Amino acid sequence: MFIDKNGVVRMPKAYLAGTEIFYTDSEETQKRYHELCDKYGIIGFYPSDVAPDDEFKEYVQKDDSIHEMEVQLFTHDLNHIKRTDIIIANLNDYRGNEPDSGTAVECGIAWGYGHRCFAFLDDARPMKERFKGVTKVDENGVLCDKDYNRIEDFDMPLNLMFSDFTVFEGKFEDALKEIRKIFNEELVAAGYEPFEVKE
Repeated sequence: MFIDKNGVVRMPKAYLAGTEIFYTDSEETQKRYHELCDKYGIIGFYPSDVAPDDEFKEYVQKDDSIHEMEVQLFTHDLNHIKRTDIIIANLNDYRGNEPDSGTAVECGIAWGYGHRCFAFLDDARPMKERFKGVTKVDENGVLCDKDYNRIEDFDMPLNLMFSDFTVFEGKFEDALKEIRKIFNEELVAAGYEPFEVKE
């Protein structure tokens, strides 16, 4: 349970964004993430979850082209974001020193819809400390990558565009524990009983 934007106490719906969908064990992860969401009182929407019958309609492909498939997949994920209240994003580095670009787009969309935004990282140290590439220092003493592109130094683990995100260090369940703690504190402050997590 949580208190939504309208002051209604109900189960929060979360879009589960990240690179897990790309791995061969995605179906097992999907099942495990749903079980964990249930445990912490959250309704999870994994990217490959079948769309429920609601006002957010799936895109019907006009043909078998790659473009039409891309539009269908984008619309499917966009609808999942629309039907949820929060986003929980895996923002670990993917194919380089930054999060997956598709996940970053989904985060921006969720933020634009006014969702509460959460993320998790294996390593939540500031970006300049956790940067894994070759580093150099320019003539001004600023830390840069091998091509002398400056590495952001805002004492955050991610680009400043994620500054409105609450970032947790750890795995998916670690994030769920902290999110449940936040929601329970809000419930208690408003005079409601907290959600009881059963171990």
